[in-house]
Amino acid sequence: MRRRAGPLAERNFLLLFSARSISYFGTYLAPIAVAFAVLDLTGSATDTGIAFACWTLAQVSALLVGGVVADRLPRRLVMVGSDTANLFVRATMGLLLISGHAQIWEIFVLQAIGGAATAFYSPASSGLVPEVVRPDQLQQANALMGIARYLSFPIGAAIGGAIVATVGSGTALLVDAGTYGASALLLSGIALTPRAARAATPNFLRELREGWRGFTEHTWVWVLTVWIAFYFLITYAPFFVLGPYISKHSLGGAGAWATVVTGEGIGALVGALMGLRVRPARPWVVVAPIFALTAVQSVLLAAHAPVLVIGAAAVVAGFSFSFGSVIFETGVQQAIAPELLSRVSAYNWMAAMTFLPLGYALAGWVGDAVGMSTYLVFGAAWIAVTTALVVAVPSVRNYRFGASRGGDELAAAAAQAT
Repeated sequence: MRRRAGPLAERNFLLLFSARSISYFGTYLAPIAVAFAVLDLTGSATDTGIAFACWTLAQVSALLVGGVVADRLPRRLVMVGSDTANLFVRATMGLLLISGHAQIWEIFVLQAIGGAATAFYSPASSGLVPEVVRPDQLQQANALMGIARYLSFPIGAAIGGAIVATVGSGTALLVDAGTYGASALLLSGIALTPRAARAATPNFLRELREGWRGFTEHTWVWVLTVWIAFYFLITYAPFFVLGPYISKHSLGGAGAWATVVTGEGIGALVGALMGLRVRPARPWVVVAPIFALTAVQSVLLAAHAPVLVIGAAAVVAGFSFSFGSVIFETGVQQAIAPELLSRVSAYNWMAAMTFLPLGYALAGWVGDAVGMSTYLVFGAAWIAVTTALVVAVPSVRNYRFGASRGGDELAAAAAQAT
């Protein structure tokens, strides 16, 4: 019966799933609150981008440390510590805004502290999933995590937009603080057999080199990671920095932007649901062309199209990213040795996010210099062209879902057999 019920029948995974569900709700509520808090303080799209960049730059800077720590210490404990730190960050930010004493530099500093704390959470979370489910349940577990994430996406965005519009950004951030506290309590209930002891004296550089070898061992892993890194810089960051500004001045304000973000979340939820069952033989040949349609939402935003039309395009973008993420995460967990998984995940996160803070910081300036619509259209053209180039890489085109260690060799052999 437990096997038939799937990962949710396992107590530890149920606790992890519940914690992530609550945390994700706050995660998608917070960006709307932060964006409009900054706009209310300074009215600047550039300051909005800097606020996002502070979080992301701090996260990227600390990721490698977070990966080493998560491979050495109990991953559950690392995640609880991260949640606790972010509880205090969001509570402080919310109280400053409600009191009317918030200054823009304080928002920047608190965003940076929160990003650094999150850097320890992400690698630990990626490594914890294989510890709480059986290998044959990995795809289902990752898909369920995606469902939790993307079901929270529209709910968090919609409620966040409503709270910001009716009560204010400070209250929304206090709600976010509460989600971090609830997540930490749930994670504290996970009981696992301690992992085998590591060497008594840590060697940070050696552990980083081991993680790098694991990351570069499979060509499809690093090629897709680099591609997504540039996508974040050129397409993703401008859309999410300039979007609130365009919404505020041309589309109707926070509620309009919440509609667009909600559309992205609905599509992502459908993608995660598909990840529960669907295993295309060559997933990137299927997912990548759909992902190229991400360009449509940028073009529509550039044209100041009706909000519902932009939201419909966001559904497609969310679907492709979510479905691809389930496959990618499961493939990495299958391909990488458990003792290296958090470090490889840290390299993946760091590489994928290397240019995201730069993209956030530059979006306002570049948009002012060349025109926001021009910048958005350029990002759309870039993702359409590079999708075809990435799929042309043999290890990406021939990758077979479910290939484990030595996956590139298995993919090549499968391609030759067909």
